[in-house]
Amino acid sequence: MDVEAARSALLRSLDSQGLLTNASAHAFMSVPREKFVPPQHIEFAYSDVAIPLKTGSTISQPSMLAIMLRELQLFAGARVLEIGSGSGYMLALMHAMGAVVEGVEIDSKLAEISRQTLRSLGIEAVVHSGDASSVGLDQPFDRVLFSAAISRVPEWAAKLLTPEGFVLAPVGDEYEQELIRAYQDRTERVGVPCRFVPFIKPPI
Repeated sequence: MDVEAARSALLRSLDSQGLLTNASAHAFMSVPREKFVPPQHIEFAYSDVAIPLKTGSTISQPSMLAIMLRELQLFAGARVLEIGSGSGYMLALMHAMGAVVEGVEIDSKLAEISRQTLRSLGIEAVVHSGDASSVGLDQPFDRVLFSAAISRVPEWAAKLLTPEGFVLAPVGDEYEQELIRAYQDRTERVGVPCRFVPFIKPPI
């Protein structure tokens, strides 16, 4: 695979759909997605598709990530928590856009793999392993991002926010979801339909 050609083709496609900002275009160009993809799926690293991980999670398709990066309204130095950080690819993209990133991944093996991948790329990102509702976090955050589908935005997530911060999450059931932006005092419908794997709840 010609990585540079494939990456450039993906960026042209995302740009033609109006999904990129200058900052997100830089992030997609600078972060090597192939480093986060399982070897058996490496040929699809720069296809606009979700890629399965061994754990049952996925790396979301680039077009969906571009939409989420746009809707996060990031700024330099923004403190961002990603819940369900998976492979760490989204953490890497947000870091490339100047955010200070932190992740929570309930699958301990996947969390460790993501730590190793991020470290190998020189990306500073704390990845916690455990239940996001109870793991120790150095809050508050300007943004809290759910990278898995939830039925509603939980109260504990809103409590992690700065006064002007918001939660961005795919909300709905297994078959129909949309992006929701939830502040401490109100909720906004972003108007973007999406399809994410369900949020994994910890065992009782």
